[in-house]
Amino acid sequence: MKYWKIVFALAMVAASSAAQVRPPNPEPALLFYIERTMNANKLYYEANLTPEGRIDPEDPVRAYWIMWAKDPSGRTTEDLNLIERTKVYGFNIKPDPSGKHFNMTLKPFRERLIKVYLKEGRARAEMIIDGRPSYFHRMHIFSKGNTKPDSIKLYGTDVELGTQTYELFIPKKD
Repeated sequence: MKYWKIVFALAMVAASSAAQVRPPNPEPALLFYIERTMNANKLYYEANLTPEGRIDPEDPVRAYWIMWAKDPSGRTTEDLNLIERTKVYGFNIKPDPSGKHFNMTLKPFRERLIKVYLKEGRARAEMIIDGRPSYFHRMHIFSKGNTKPDSIKLYGTDVELGTQTYELFIPKKD
């Protein structure tokens, strides 16, 4: 009898993390997204905003997939699974001592610090791209199969000049 209760509980957990339909994310909260050569699905990172329009200090950022390969409408989403959260696409974030922004690093790309903050009512992710402070918009990961990336392209907008920034990063192979 206990066995069936455990199976039922596991099925309920799996169902709760399965695909769900969510309306498109609000533009002011979107920070950046990651796309890959593997398929059309994209991983979106957005700021959790309080009803007052501030970044939630307890849970500042959330990440989720939009399953474009399954549903071209963009309304089918999935949360990151345990391996994705802890090893592949997860992140660490903490308040900066200045209190002006949050410092974020992506698990697969710890080389770059991302500052997360609000500017003129919009969430921003700022990163150094090609030597310039830039609003980070997109990362494209190129890989052959499910191995470590062969290259990573970063795209953004220069904070000061407003011009597009771009950088190709080649990860170290172990």
